[in-house]
This record gives sequence, C-alpha cells and structure tokens, in this order.
Amino acid sequence: MIYPDSGICQQQLDDIEAIDYFMASQISRELDQADNELLFHLLLVLQWGLRQGHSCLPVTEVADKTYWRNSEKDLDGYHFPPPDSISQCLADLAIKPDDQSPIVFDEQALYLRRYWQFEVEIAASLKNRMALTPLSEQALSSAKNIFSQLFEPQNSKQAETDWQKVAVANAPGRRLCIISGGPGTGKTYTVIRLLATLQAVHNGQLKILMAAPTGKAALRLKESIAQAREDLLSRSVDKQLIDSIPEEAATLHRLLGFRPNSLQLKYNAQQPLNCDVLLIDEASMIDLPMMARVLRALPEQATLILLGDADQLPSVETGSVLSDIACHPHPCYNADTAEQIKQISGQTVKINNNSHYNHLTLLTHSRRFGGEIGAIASEVINTQAQKSWQRLLDNEQQGIYFEHKEQGQLSYLPDPLYESWLSQACRHYFLSISRAPDLPQAFASLAGFRILVPTRVGERGVEQLNKTIEQKLSVLNPSVRPGAHYPGRPVMVIQNSYSSHLFNGDVGLIWPDKNGKLSAWFENEDGQYRKISLARLPSVETVYAMTIHKTQGSEFNHVAIILPGQEYPLLSPELLYTGLTRAREHLYIIGSETVWKAALTERTWRYSGLRTRLNN
Repeated sequence: MIYPDSGICQQQLDDIEAIDYFMASQISRELDQADNELLFHLLLVLQWGLRQGHSCLPVTEVADKTYWRNSEKDLDGYHFPPPDSISQCLADLAIKPDDQSPIVFDEQALYLRRYWQFEVEIAASLKNRMALTPLSEQALSSAKNIFSQLFEPQNSKQAETDWQKVAVANAPGRRLCIISGGPGTGKTYTVIRLLATLQAVHNGQLKILMAAPTGKAALRLKESIAQAREDLLSRSVDKQLIDSIPEEAATLHRLLGFRPNSLQLKYNAQQPLNCDVLLIDEASMIDLPMMARVLRALPEQATLILLGDADQLPSVETGSVLSDIACHPHPCYNADTAEQIKQISGQTVKINNNSHYNHLTLLTHSRRFGGEIGAIASEVINTQAQKSWQRLLDNEQQGIYFEHKEQGQLSYLPDPLYESWLSQACRHYFLSISRAPDLPQAFASLAGFRILVPTRVGERGVEQLNKTIEQKLSVLNPSVRPGAHYPGRPVMVIQNSYSSHLFNGDVGLIWPDKNGKLSAWFENEDGQYRKISLARLPSVETVYAMTIHKTQGSEFNHVAIILPGQEYPLLSPELLYTGLTRAREHLYIIGSETVWKAALTERTWRYSGLRTRLNN
C-alpha cells in the first residue's frame, strides 16, 4: 500500500481523515491497483471531496495542483500530474458506467458509483417532467378566470415584468415547477396562487402534499400557507377552492416514511405517494440522496414544485441540487411557454427556443428586505467586498445598545467591542428564556435572537461560545447550570433518532412538565409542543449560538453574526448570505475588515455533473 496505515497517511497529508484512507485503500484493492499511487490519491481526494459536499471529482480540477499541503506543519502534500496523465490512468481501468465497478469515470469526472447513480437517476426523472403539456380551451379559460381574482389588475404604466404572475401562469400543464428567490421575494405569496390556479384548472380535485427538509422549515411553511389562505379569503376567492389547498406540512423524513432501525422507506417506486402535487419548500437544503428518494416516491404524473433560494448554502450533505437545476440569470422561455404565460397573465417574456429552463422562475424583487439587510445581502452574494464593507462602516455602532430605530436594520461592531457586547447581549436577549413564565414564552424568546458563527471550533466557534454564554448566564440566574440540563436550556439534536422522530438540527428547550420534572420539548409541524423524556433524548448540544449551516430553514427577529478572529478557509459569500438572510428585523455583524473581505473573494461551487446531464 502507498501508506502502511491511516495514521501515517494523516501524518503526511493535512486534513485527511481515517475514512478517506480506508475508502481509497479498499477500492484500490478491489480494482487490483494497490500500488497505483496516482489512483490512490485520486480516490483519496474523491472521498475528501465528498466530505466537502462534492458529488464527483472533475479531473481538470485536480490536475497540476497540490493538495493537503501545510507549511506550518511542514507537510508537502501531494502534487497531481497534468490532465492527460490522470485521464490515461483512469482510462486504463474498467470503471466506465457499464463496468459495475465501485467507482465510475464519466464525462471526465470520477464518482463513487452510488453518487453517479443518484445523479443519473435524478437527471432522467427531472428531464422527463420538464415538458409543457398544452392546455385545453376549458383549462386555459379556468386558469384565466381564477388568475383575475388572485392578482390585482396590471397597471398600464408598469413596464417591468411581474415574475410572481409569470410563475403562476407557467404552472398549468407542467409536472415540474421551480421557483427560486431570496427572502421577502414572495415565494409563499406566489405558490399559494399557483396551487389555487392548479386546483381551478382541475376543479379542486388535486391531492396536494407539502413538505420541507426540517421540522422548523415545515412549521414555517404551514404558518405561511395559513396566512396566505386568509389573504385569499379576504379577496373573496371561492372558499371551497381555498379549502382544497392543505395547511399541513411534513418533514421529508415523515413524508417518505422513514422507519426506525430500517433503511427501507414506506414510500418508494413500488409504493408511491398518494398525491397529484408535491410542494417542497427550502429546496436548497435537499441533498442528492434525498432528492433521488423523493423522485422515486413521486407518481409519474404528479407535479413537483420546488421553492427555495439557489443562492443559499447547499445542503449540509452531498450535492447542490437546487443550484444545479436553477440558473442565474434566467435564459428566457421557449415560444410555447411564453405564449401560455401571455394568455393567462398578460405578461410578456423574452423568447429563447434553446432554453432548458422553461420550468424555472426567478423572483428578484424583495419586499421584506428593502433596507440595509437586503442591500448587504445582495452585495455579499455578488462578492462586492469593498461596497459591503463600506455599508458596514456606515452602520457602525459607537457604543453598545440594543434599541434600534425602525429603519435601523444593520449594526456593525468592530472586534474590540466583542467581549463587552457579548456580556450585554446575554443579559438583553438570553436571560429571558430561563426566566419565561411558561413554555410558549420561552420558545418565543428563543426565536427572538440567535448568534450565528461560521465554525464549530476556536475561540469564536460554537462549542466555546455556548460555554461562555452559559457561564455568563449562570452569574445572572443561578438556575442556569453550565454543562447540565436546566429550565430554559436551548438544545439542538446532533444525532438522528427515528424512534423519537428527532433529527439532526432540530431545536428544542429543556423545561419542567406539570409535575416539575425536566423534559425536552420540541415544536411539531402543527405548532404544538411534544415532550421527550431526558432518558429518550438523543445526543444534543446547547444552542444559544449555532453554525450558519444549521440555520437553513429558520428565521429570527434579531441575528448576530460573529466572524472568526482570523481568516477562515470555509467562510464564503454563500455562507455569509445565508446567515445575513436569517434576520427578519435587525442584524449585528462583529468582525474585522480583513476577515470580511477575505470571505468575499469569490463564490464557491460544488463539483457536480447534474447540471450538464440536465442540459444535454
């Protein structure tokens, strides 16, 4: 073997874990290539990349580059040869798609076979759903009639395209609809009208299911749809039609019927979901394996509607499905699609008969984030480092205070104020959780504010920060016991537990029951609270502060983003954008100019072949 064991491999290559070594070793032996140094390191970087979320390894990305070097540790890393040498090495092996080997070399990219299968399967299913079926005269008439009730009449002076109207008018006759937009762009406003239009076209007979990747996101979807239904009622839209749109939303795990201690799902290709329409919110959080499972369980004639923000961080696990199947800017619509949009909505869109994105609508106008939060979020995702930094300086706090004028959405605090700010923030925001008179008030206080950080480790990482906050709170309230359970302790599940229906990322509170016994409580999708005994509680950690990755699908009234004290390799525009857009009302940013600008050098991408497969 190239390295006698994983320990020696980790000593010579920086950032390698034991799983990387064992996967590379195992596959090298299976291919009878135990002494093939180049192949071993390709497999090593393939598995290493999977841990970063990449679904494949394009050979051009590693050619002529050095990986795992660390000058501080005096590690030289491994230097890959030119692309021709890598391609020749792989071409000599029986690893083509039909060879049934554990890895696949396809489209000049190396895959673990299971992820290649996921990509191929997802691409085939989505492409099969992309076509537009022409509407009958009756269906077109029904769509036009309900459309006039759902939207205000077009202002004759309004020249800009109303993309919310475009999204709704584009939905009838489709089995795939994707609506992507940032916070406040009206995704829920749009989709409730889209669902009403589909029901009008089908006489209210469609069976609609709604889901989201996490319990918190499912609860938010349920609340948003309920509010949107009330809005439609106020517009005198037919109540029977509105009642045909469900209010309930489930997690994807619950929707598909994940079973405790089993890898088999209740719903799959052999036993599909009972639905005509499946709406999934927060689609950016869906990883490659989950999307494959959803598509397997979806009836062939059912319509899939995906809502999300393609600019957000991709899923925590492997893949970047939503960003792969969306695009920016939109390449326009083909003539048939443009004609249907015109007939139903009166909106005129540009025509491009070569477009592969006729099923996609991008919502760009934010009604919620018209102020400083929206402005800096836009600058961040567009890597405008100097412009966004100047905006922070324009909103710099000269002292520490927590009362903000209505228009004051953004506060920047330089590093020297960090320690003092944290102590006062604990008193202002977190103390009310443990002192709340009841569980609903404690949950309301928890939802009011959250500290977000990029990393788990380090002085400003989640682990140390939560310890520091608990210590500060214990001085203010003796019932707070650092390192133990206490009334008002916010906890995050860090290990899936199918038996208790709790999943990685679920957030709850430790709180006494009516008998005074401490239990863990979690919000259900129906807004009620579910009690879990501490004996049945899976592994959890304190969560006054959390990583930005874990906040997808959540929103808080006030948010503080605390940057590391020095440059951090994984700090990216997507990471910052996701954190910034978790704030509804006010955003604090604490950090230095050097770290801020380094984070915005360039957008990051995950390696994937899904977009290419969809466009071929």
